[in-house]
Formats: sequence, structure tokens, C-alpha cells
Amino acid sequence: MSDDSTFVLTGLQLVIMGDVEADAPDGSIGFTRDSYWSEKKQATIISETIPSVASNNFASEKLRNLLMTICLEYPFWNDFRILGFFNKRGISMTMKELRDLRVECGIESREDVCLELMRLYFNNEIELDKKQVQFIERLNPAFRDRDFLADRPGELLVYECVFFRRLNKMFYLHLVFDLFNGYAFGKVSRRCSGEIGLKLLQEKIIPFYRSRGYEIHGILHSVKSTRDHWEAEESKIKDSIVAMGIEWLEPKHEFGIIQRFQRDFLDNFFSNAEALDVSLLMIQPAFDRWMIKYNASCPFHQRRNLLGYTDELESMGRMSLEAKCN
Repeated sequence: MSDDSTFVLTGLQLVIMGDVEADAPDGSIGFTRDSYWSEKKQATIISETIPSVASNNFASEKLRNLLMTICLEYPFWNDFRILGFFNKRGISMTMKELRDLRVECGIESREDVCLELMRLYFNNEIELDKKQVQFIERLNPAFRDRDFLADRPGELLVYECVFFRRLNKMFYLHLVFDLFNGYAFGKVSRRCSGEIGLKLLQEKIIPFYRSRGYEIHGILHSVKSTRDHWEAEESKIKDSIVAMGIEWLEPKHEFGIIQRFQRDFLDNFFSNAEALDVSLLMIQPAFDRWMIKYNASCPFHQRRNLLGYTDELESMGRMSLEAKCN
């Protein structure tokens, strides 16, 4: 193989020497060839060299390793990009053969690649680079919260006030989320006042935890809530929460777990409400019953894998709203 198309495998990193374009396929997230070389120039341990041979003589194991490495190193590449990479280097392959090979490697979909990257990361087998983190967080926003871990119920709760426009009206959902077990509490309101979130905490959440033998230790205030509406009320709300013996924390972080909850479940709830023409007076009762069923899938005393792409959240399926509105 000529010098301008040599590639080698070094662990899980693919070092490509030549005219490979290293930018992301969508053109918005990725890196330049120069920055790629700047990041990879320290890689000196080469575990295996892929020889230049025709595809029909290419060892299947090496081909699978090469595909796995490309998919993990360049997670934004689609099948057309990967196929072009192979064909350009004399590895003849059809799209069907490529997709069959992906099935053999266990990376048939983007979600599979995401899961494999997270598995390697949590097993301390790789250090994720910027583009890999961006890829994971795009599919699984909750991965953004990997530095916020709780050891028991009530240790860390997240508060956010989510704005949305549905049923031809503007709504605010005051949402509190437990980072240990995934328990969620919400109040639908037409107002964004932080006092509604405070009332939800005092009247519902604190008694709920105390009845189970737990105290709430800390509340993480989402930066999104701060930016949207709490500037004027923040001092008052903070003093009230601290007076209850609860730590008030402002990590300046927009929590992905809230984003995923809104994307995967809240949007579905209101879509069903619109389809069933639920009245405004029935929104809160219907939402309360929906939340009871949602929390019932989360054992209160058991840690929940909130950072994983597939977990109990996904296994719940789409809950029907019709039964809850009757």
C-alpha cells in the first residue's frame, strides 16, 4: 500500500495517514485533519498493522476490528462514509455486506455505538474525546450529568421549571428529579413562579421522603431555570430551602436527565392529551396519575442507571393517557 493510504490500529484508536477527511458528516460537529494529527501525534504504540490485500483475502477478524475502530473513533460517520473509506482503499464491499458486518460486530445502529462507547468509558478502557462525548450526549442527554452521582434517595434532587406551549396555551412544569432512583415529581402550572416549586417541595416531596425514612440533603438548581425566570425570586426561595435544612446548590449546569425526560415522556404525554382533547382542568389530575405509574417502575430504594441509554425508562413503553382521563 502506498504511503498516502496507510492506516494502522493502535488499541481503539485509528490513526489514518493520508487524505481521509476527518470532519463529521453533518459538517457541524467534528474536527479538522490538522487538529486530528495534533491530538494523535503522541500515539506511538502500534498493536497491529492492517495489510494491503484484496477484500476476499482480508481476514474477517481484522475487518471486524477495523469496522469497530472506525465506528468508535468516528461515531458521526454514516454507512456511506464508511463504505467509501473501505472502497477507496481497495476493500470492495456492498452496502448490504457492510450492514451485515455491523450486525456481526454488534454495532448495527447509532444506539449500539453509543452503548459501546459508554461501556468502554465506564469500564475505564478508553478516554472519550470531544466528538465521542458530543455523539453520546446527542443520543443520551443524561450522560451530561455523569459528574453528579447520588448514593441514596434524597441526597441530590434536581429542580427545573420547564416551559412548553401545548393545547394552545403556555404551561410551566415545575419538575423535581431524584438523581439516585429516578423518582420524579411535577406540578403543571400557568405560572413560572419559583414559589410553586417551593410549595411542591414542602407539601408533597418532603413528606413523601420522610414517610420512607429519608431526608432531602441537597437540591441542584438547574441553570436553565435560573436563566429563565428565577433571578428576582432566587434569594427568597433559597433562604426558605436552607431554613428547612436542605442545601441549595447552583452548579451552573443544564441537566440532561431533565431534557431526556421532556423529550421522551413529557412530549408524549401532551401529544396524547391533545389527541384526546383533555380539558385544562383535567391536565393536572391526568399528569399526577401518569407520574404515579412512571414512578412505580422505579424502585425507590434501588439505584437506577440514569446515565445508560437503555434502562427502565425505555422498557416502560409509551403509556396511554386515555385510561388516566376517564
